[in-house]
Amino acid sequence: MERLNWLVECSAFVLMLGISMVIGLYYGFVEGKQNTISEYLLGGKHMTVFPITMSLIASHISGITLLGVPSEIYSNGTQYLIVGLVNVFVIIIVIYIYLPVFYELQCTSIYKYLELRFNSKIRGIGSLIFATSLIFQLPVVIYVPALAFNQVTGLNVHLATPIICGICIFYTTIGGLKAVVWTDAIQSIFTTASILIVIVLGFIQVGGLSNTIKANQESGRIEFFRMDPDPFLRSTFWTVGIGTIFQWIPQLGMHPGAVQRFVALPSYKKARNALIYFLIGIAVVKILTGAIGLLIYTKYKDCDPISANFISSDKNLLPYFVIDVAGKLPGVTGLFISGIISAALSTMSAQLNTVSGTIYEDFIVKFLSVNVSELTASFIMKCIVVVSGVICVALVVVVEKLNGIIQMAISLSSMTNGAFVAVFTLGVCFPWANSRGALSGMLASFGIVLWIVYGSQMAIYNGDLKFVEKNVSIAGCPPDTQFKTHTNYSGLYRMNEDVYVSPNVWKIYTVSYMYYTLIGTLTGIAVGLVVSLLFPDEQEVDPKLLTPFIRKFMYPKYMSKEKLNKVKIEEYKLVSQDTKL
Repeated sequence: MERLNWLVECSAFVLMLGISMVIGLYYGFVEGKQNTISEYLLGGKHMTVFPITMSLIASHISGITLLGVPSEIYSNGTQYLIVGLVNVFVIIIVIYIYLPVFYELQCTSIYKYLELRFNSKIRGIGSLIFATSLIFQLPVVIYVPALAFNQVTGLNVHLATPIICGICIFYTTIGGLKAVVWTDAIQSIFTTASILIVIVLGFIQVGGLSNTIKANQESGRIEFFRMDPDPFLRSTFWTVGIGTIFQWIPQLGMHPGAVQRFVALPSYKKARNALIYFLIGIAVVKILTGAIGLLIYTKYKDCDPISANFISSDKNLLPYFVIDVAGKLPGVTGLFISGIISAALSTMSAQLNTVSGTIYEDFIVKFLSVNVSELTASFIMKCIVVVSGVICVALVVVVEKLNGIIQMAISLSSMTNGAFVAVFTLGVCFPWANSRGALSGMLASFGIVLWIVYGSQMAIYNGDLKFVEKNVSIAGCPPDTQFKTHTNYSGLYRMNEDVYVSPNVWKIYTVSYMYYTLIGTLTGIAVGLVVSLLFPDEQEVDPKLLTPFIRKFMYPKYMSKEKLNKVKIEEYKLVSQDTKL
């Protein structure tokens, strides 16, 4: 009987991996069109809104979201969930500032914009920072679900990660963008099914929605409008709201993977619709994963599994909960694991496909002295996918030593997000910004956020910076439980409601992690504008490189009447073509 249950558990997981490999084989060998740059990176521009939208959602919902959001809600309350409400501001900003420019240029690498607007040096540095950041972020994406896989199956994390990633590298290498998009869409079905099943089983276990709300209200976990403007509080309405807007702008407005998918659609209108549907989908997923966090607390409100030493950290909360409520139902834990792994695969495949195009377009092409065939170019990009994937797997050992899933992921991405928002905003919104200013702003942004993140993480690692979490109880634990020792705050002083800190820690290291990207953005733009004004140069900015509302103001000042009429005609053609489609 146990053997039968084990086979049932494995079936969903094997089915998901099998479908992913079949899709890769189909687009790589049966359809056989992945041997050109256009097909490999843009799917031949024959993609439709549905798979692109599902791919965007899947690539942005990794195991970090599925495991991190529930543990965040369990430990710190629901304030984080207002991320689903601020998406409307992200839509407005991206649609009216960034997307029109990048879609019109139709670049396979968004960093080509930096060369057109500034120079090749800015493009190279931007691409290098992006590629490096991606390779350092992906190990987090890989490690978190591998940890869940280890908890459910017992398979060693360092054995699970190469197997899972090997399959992802295979279908990404063989099938190109089409394989990535369609595997993302299929994998999102497994992910969604796992989330819904866990929620339904959780409500059955705790006695319904009313009991869940009551338990979390009594513990103070349900809060959405903590309006204290103090930037050193970990989570408030302002830190989460403003911070989320600045985190999502680089993820959608200038991330090569997102722009690559928007450009793969045949019209700007469809690209805009894909963005809107994506953000609606993301909001729904955040709310559902947040609901799981509330269910976990309701289930364990009388016996915290971390304090009771049943699990080692909050990274293990969701797998522990799933095993507890669904372990006796054949196939459910297998579906859960397949959902978690699906989320990781979809994110990893999307990022690997993106980084291959970025490295090829921005580095390999410049080093090759002769033009290569489309077949050779496709082969080079596939090799880049393999090498990048292997490096990411090797770096998993570093990620093991970091704590706090959501904070860890946001902190790592913020090191480069601020620099990207700054340099692209300087390009599209400030005609007087020049290459010297853009370079100075980008490096200043990257440097200051790197300094803050490193200082903060070292303080956390050394025990000099600790965060106050919501209260938990151990009153209902079994009498023979061996409890963990309580958090030791000796030698620290309470800076505010959320933070205990050592007197030796600089205050800047205690600023909310949600503000890292904002700090990087403001620093980069300010430095870029000051340097551009101090060291001006004569330049004629092509209006196509400016966002539409800036064009309207700057044409009379920067363009002759003849050029203005030409641009208006081109814009009219673009609008007419979009309307017909």
